[in-house]
Amino acid sequence: MPLKKVLITFVDNFLILSYIEREFKKYSVEVEFFTTNNSGHWINRFFYKKINKLAKSLHLLSDDGDLFRWSKFSIEPYRDSMLSKKIAQFHPDLILCIQGHQVGKNVLKNIKIPKIGWLVEPNPNLEDLIEFSSLFDLYLSYDSEVVDLLKSHQINADYQSHVAFDADFFPIPNIEKDIDVLFYGSWSPWREEVLFAAYQATNNIALYGSDWVKNCRFFSKNELQKILKGKEIVGDQLNRIMNRSKIVLGIQRLKKATTGLDTRAFDVLASSSLLLTDAPKDLFRHFRDKKDLIIYENTQQVMKAIEAILSDQIKVDSIRQSGREVVLKQLTYKNFCQKILDFYSQITRI
Repeated sequence: MPLKKVLITFVDNFLILSYIEREFKKYSVEVEFFTTNNSGHWINRFFYKKINKLAKSLHLLSDDGDLFRWSKFSIEPYRDSMLSKKIAQFHPDLILCIQGHQVGKNVLKNIKIPKIGWLVEPNPNLEDLIEFSSLFDLYLSYDSEVVDLLKSHQINADYQSHVAFDADFFPIPNIEKDIDVLFYGSWSPWREEVLFAAYQATNNIALYGSDWVKNCRFFSKNELQKILKGKEIVGDQLNRIMNRSKIVLGIQRLKKATTGLDTRAFDVLASSSLLLTDAPKDLFRHFRDKKDLIIYENTQQVMKAIEAILSDQIKVDSIRQSGREVVLKQLTYKNFCQKILDFYSQITRI
């Protein structure tokens, strides 16, 4: 029986939902969403949440506690009831739960519809994740260590990285590369260390992201004002500025992050831009240093690599082309949706 209707749950209306929907439409699959941030009752939002926050600030309640867990209007019971109604109204053939937050545990336990989970955020509570992932016919994770952990608990798990939507990220012919270095992403201590090292090699930098003004330690106010271009950049504007940049920096939020590759690598390489990045080990499942991208291990290597690239000591055209080819071959939403379709076909034949 072919897959016709998919219900996708996620924390909010991020672009990832649009990408999956647009790709599934090519297969004549209807998609609807249940976004968990928008599923709370007004009583919880205006009363329960504020009272819980006050109780936590007075240390009367644990960080994950809820004084109103008994109420049908508190966050989890009400969200479960809304999810149940959505399922009843839409009658999906498949439920795809993209995680971040774990939602609908009680609902998922009691439905017979095929279910796939996909972990795309770092640092889950592993005990909760093991219990939750056991509810799914297949649980995917962008972090290979999580996959190994789940398999050790006899859970049907598989590695699934983030992927690129190549209709939105592509090379723009003959565009002027007037920016030396681009970084987009919110502030973290490691990200500022790396970006400040890049600034020692060139001050022709474009930075987009939140929390930089509030948290910066190394950049002066004037230096930050010169490079900070906005809090957010997405879609067509992001693809264009990638194409205008000689180098796009990849910086994991945490220094020496071991596994789990964020979306940046896939989007940058799909645009045929040059990625200079640190390297969680899952990166090596897909890409080769100095063949598809360039890897650094510390801030000194960042400075040296930027200087070498800008002075043409490193020939980057073949690297940029190879990186894009790798993404287009196996790391797009087309590949991801085909994987979902294949799995659905497999389990409905049994």
